Formats: sequence, structure tokens, C-alpha cells
Amino acid sequence: MKKSEKRLFFLLISTLLIATVFIFKNKFSYFFPSANKKIFADLKKESIKEIEILTNEKTFKTYKKESRWLVKLKNEEFNADEEKVNQIIDAFINLEKGEVASTNKKNFASLGINKQKITLKIANKKHTVYVGNPFSLEKNYLKIDNQDEVFIASGFSTLLAFDDFRDLNIYLVNDEKNIQSIEISLLNNKLILTKKGSDWEINDKKAKKDRVDYFINDLKTLKANDILPKNTALPMILPELSIKIKESNQEKKAHFIKKDENNYYLQLSDRPSIYQIATAYVSSLKKEEEDFLP
Repeated sequence: MKKSEKRLFFLLISTLLIATVFIFKNKFSYFFPSANKKIFADLKKESIKEIEILTNEKTFKTYKKESRWLVKLKNEEFNADEEKVNQIIDAFINLEKGEVASTNKKNFASLGINKQKITLKIANKKHTVYVGNPFSLEKNYLKIDNQDEVFIASGFSTLLAFDDFRDLNIYLVNDEKNIQSIEISLLNNKLILTKKGSDWEINDKKAKKDRVDYFINDLKTLKANDILPKNTALPMILPELSIKIKESNQEKKAHFIKKDENNYYLQLSDRPSIYQIATAYVSSLKKEEEDFLP
């Protein structure tokens, strides 16, 4: 083979190899996206000190004090809902840059990139994601910090709907496995559920376990719609409903006092806070003996 033919042969082989590598690289990237696409991949949860959400109507802020996330409202500090806090942080950590929609500032308004944004603060640094119009049910137009690039991505579609960072969970039950007894006082009627091994008895009669389990779940998932000032004046009337829970040899009492047709006040024996509970939730807790019998 002549030298010129050899050079041409090796040139063709080299070209084919380069083309093959390029094609396979693109195919591999398509099916196995690189982790480097995550914009905030190096973000550490423990380093975040503050979260702020700015919508067209309001500003919401939660901050970390020592190891607790808190919310300040009317000069009073409340525990923050850590489920919401983690949802926001996870959205940042998992954010991947999708298809670029625009790099022109003139298009910001039409894409909804304006005032609404979520900011994470880390010491003297901060990261901001501007949340624009929905692109689909789960995706929005997003923009990072002062960049001009607007792209499409998921994970932020529901975050602007957070209108209260306070932890509104009541935590009447810590671990249902450790409940020993539940006393329910409804007006002038009183019943006692007592655990016997893996079964339940009510006033010395065998109770239906699944009905007791449903009731305990209602207690465990009970949530307020507001936390009222500690000096709230309560009406001078007896509670319509009182529940005493004995768990791990510790007693906790909950007193439900009617506020109006829509809500009840809730007083707890283990903390000074006064909660407001929707009537519908209280109604589901008003049980009599026959509600637990087979």
C-alpha cells in the first residue's frame, strides 16, 4: 500500500472512531443524564440558615436557630413545619437545568419571570430561583440568580403555594404502639379505651381493633388551622370534648372548647399554646361507646 493510501486509510479510521465516540457519548448522556446537570449539587442542607419565599402578594420567611427551624409572626417565634422546609431545600438540591426557553431579558415578563422567587441563604451567600409561569402541570419557567437564561424544570410548581411556615401539627400521639389507654369525655359521657396485649377493651368490653386504630390515626394526624396568642381569652364554658392519652406512662390532656360554628379552641396540658381546630376534625373525634363495639 502506498504512503498516501495509508494516510487516507488511517484518516478514515480516525474519523469513524471520533464519530462513533461522539454518537455513543450523546446516546449515553440521553439515557443516563450526568449528575453534573444538578445546579446546586454541592449544596448542603446543614449549611442553610434561612429560606424566603416572595410571591406577588406576600413574603414568607423561616430561619434556623441552633438546630431548629423557626418562624416569627407578630414578635412571637413558632416552630417551622420541617416537612415544608425540607421540600424546598430538596427542590434546590435536585434542580436540573432543562430546555432553555430564552436568554433575552425582554422575554422575562411573558414567561412570568418577575417578582416571585425563592431564596436560600448560606452565611454571606445566597441562591435565588425565580419561579415563572407554568410550562406544564409539574414544570415551570425558572431563572437562577442574576443570569439571563430562562429554562424549563420541575420541582417548584407547588412551593409558592406555601402560605404558612408554622408547624400546625398537634402531636397528640408520638408512637401509637406505646399507647396504654385513651379516655374520652364527651359532654356528660365518659369512656375509657384500655390496651390489653394487642387488643383493646372499652369499659370492660372488647373493642373492634380497626375502629380504635382509625381513631388513634385521627389523633396522630390532627392539625390546626391557626395558632393563637397565648393570652387569648377563652370562653368560660366547659369543654365539649376532652381526651386524655396515656402513652409510655405519660399522660397528655386535650380540651376542645367551642369557638364558633367553624372552629374550636384546643388547650393542651403539655404546652401553653392555644390552637384553633376546624369543627370537621373535632367532630371526627367525638366518639361514644357504640362507635368502637363490633
